[in-house]
Amino acid sequence: MRATIYMFAAGVIVSSGCSNPVEVENPEQILLVQAFLTPGEDVVVDVQETIPSRRYYEGFESSIRDAIVVVSTDASEVMLEEDPDEAGHYVASAANLPVVEGETYHLEVTHEDRIARASTTVPVKSLVTQVVGDTITYFQRYGDLFGDLAHPGEFYWTKSPTAAGYVVIVEALGVSSLPVTADPLTGELDRLLELRESLEGQVDADSLEVLERQITDLRGYFDENITLVNDAGDTTRFLREREQQGWIEQEQKDWTEGNLWREKRSDLYNGRVIDYWMPADSTRSDFWWLGVRFEGDYQVTLQSVDQNYFDYFTTLFNGNTGADADFGPIFHIDGGTGVFGSYTRDSFRVFSRRGD
Repeated sequence: MRATIYMFAAGVIVSSGCSNPVEVENPEQILLVQAFLTPGEDVVVDVQETIPSRRYYEGFESSIRDAIVVVSTDASEVMLEEDPDEAGHYVASAANLPVVEGETYHLEVTHEDRIARASTTVPVKSLVTQVVGDTITYFQRYGDLFGDLAHPGEFYWTKSPTAAGYVVIVEALGVSSLPVTADPLTGELDRLLELRESLEGQVDADSLEVLERQITDLRGYFDENITLVNDAGDTTRFLREREQQGWIEQEQKDWTEGNLWREKRSDLYNGRVIDYWMPADSTRSDFWWLGVRFEGDYQVTLQSVDQNYFDYFTTLFNGNTGADADFGPIFHIDGGTGVFGSYTRDSFRVFSRRGD
């Protein structure tokens, strides 16, 4: 499993005068890179840049084409190729650039007159040695006993001598969803449905053919990717009856079809995966009911992570407190911002079921 982390970085807006708040200086746009190296997988580096403050509502970053992206070790140097179908996505295959635990990798990204550099040393892998509770049962009465609720299970692992810390990812395997970036597509579905309704009776069926195909394609995309139906064709249930009932009641709401898909996407996406960090001296963790929302198989992944990854993960939401000591996320990129980290991993599965 690749680490899934969403990064937002923006240049600081500096006021040039208190008397006129519209007079602001656009900060220099800087390179933003994101990459997580792990053995057995291709090396993928995303390259973007922060955008001017006047374009704030377009997002915090934009992708960079035609950058020179090089990853090197003491013994080799590889230039990554840009994906022609995805701007700012630079790749080197695992065959051409193998990631090895204990090895140090150096990144250099050059675009015009800007250069960003970073280094990471891949941690030694930790191995899961014991899992207590590979089948866990949820009883509805737990909802009334939350203060005394026992954790559903625990697991142990060997200590990595070089990891800065650990990240644990708990993922429901029988549930699919999409990230929040899919929400505009649900709005597009509503727009197309409204357009079709306004045109019905005014144009012939052949003229609506392209519009109908777009609607069908969007519905099919949501139906395939926002679902409680697993690969075997069985429908997954929520562990908690109240959440199951809420899922059913959505169909009875007076919502647009796009809004219904947005609510379903949010319910599944927010409940399907949970991740949390553990300090470097840990060799044990509970896994909690908070991260177990559905019946079926779960994959629990233990990542042993380097300092760059760990600092970024543990400070990701800094900068929002307003405290003088809160300096925002910690990055380890010279000449830019972002994260160039590495990890090794081990994983196991558990099965959850309702205790009816």
